[in-house]
Amino acid sequence: MREEKVSLVACDSYGREPVGEAVAEALDLLGGVESITGPGQSVFIKPNAVFAAAPDSGIVTNPEVVRAVIAEFQKVTDDVTLGDSPGGPFNQTMLKRVYEKTGLADVARDSGAKLCFDTRALDISFPQGKVIKRLTLCRSMVEADCLVSVAKFKSHRFMNVTGPIKNLYGAIPGTTKLAYHSRFDGELGFADLVVDVHLAAAADFHVLDAIDVIDGDGSRKGTLRKMGVLAAGENAFALESLILGVAGLEPSDSKPLHAAMRRGVCPTGSDWYEVLGDGVESPCDGDFELPSENLFSERALALLSGRLTRLIAATPHPLPGVCTRCGKCAEVCPRGAISMGRRAAEVDLRKCIRCFCCDELCEFKAIGIRRPLLGRLLGRGVRS
Repeated sequence: MREEKVSLVACDSYGREPVGEAVAEALDLLGGVESITGPGQSVFIKPNAVFAAAPDSGIVTNPEVVRAVIAEFQKVTDDVTLGDSPGGPFNQTMLKRVYEKTGLADVARDSGAKLCFDTRALDISFPQGKVIKRLTLCRSMVEADCLVSVAKFKSHRFMNVTGPIKNLYGAIPGTTKLAYHSRFDGELGFADLVVDVHLAAAADFHVLDAIDVIDGDGSRKGTLRKMGVLAAGENAFALESLILGVAGLEPSDSKPLHAAMRRGVCPTGSDWYEVLGDGVESPCDGDFELPSENLFSERALALLSGRLTRLIAATPHPLPGVCTRCGKCAEVCPRGAISMGRRAAEVDLRKCIRCFCCDELCEFKAIGIRRPLLGRLLGRGVRS
């Protein structure tokens, strides 16, 4: 494999001017936008807009980063489209709400980029996939001349982290994500699925927003903190390895990256890519916290299964008094394990696969996590 190049640039705020300068520098270090696309080509900018979260929440790609990326590509082409496929129903009503709440609608209005409301899907053959050979992707993304992923770095309860690899899971339209999630409900299988989808979507370039990040127990329950960097590159696996190193983590701490390395999609270690830019000391260096152990993991299942997993597994627990019974968690549950009770949503643990999609997509932070005593005790032994 040729030596990949990735860029890393310090940026300590989401001010329009510093972000614009940092994004321009990150791209210029790699040859500039002219090396990525050309005049008249169509460019699709795909941020992380998983649901209608506020721009400063740390959950979604900050709109100032998206604005700066659009400005760079508009130096070469006028045909720039901005959009995503959020979790849940994939329709124009949902898209409008997500775009407005995340600040992407304002970015589109100010920049002149087209905001994507195209909900058509495209079935593609992907014979080189490990766990899926045919899949459905958003037509508008994969048919663009140039697909640019603008990811957000943060912790994730199921995959440990979300970054440039998993961002392209958003190329799967709406509730089809949940159908795939249900088919690949183990951590290893889902990590391989994420890698397959990433390769099938075939983004041309990646920008990573790691200025403010969330660590700890995932995007809804984690801690918002400063990392203070932007990164970019053509190879998402190199980019993810880079940002893990900045955070003081190992490549194996990203389950999708570990899956890619295990499969030979990318080399192990960090000597197969070159980092361009000034050395950056992140305040997260060596101090980024991964989610607490989800004991419904392959490590636990290797020892215990069936009914015994109920005695050890961390499980989602809707909180009466906080839960509004809006039904969103029931909509996004890949196994249909959630129903609306009298006081709050209720989870059928016989169906629950502990993916915590309900926790990730709940706008009211109404999903608590229960950890049985036996699970807490065993967690000390299986935690790596």
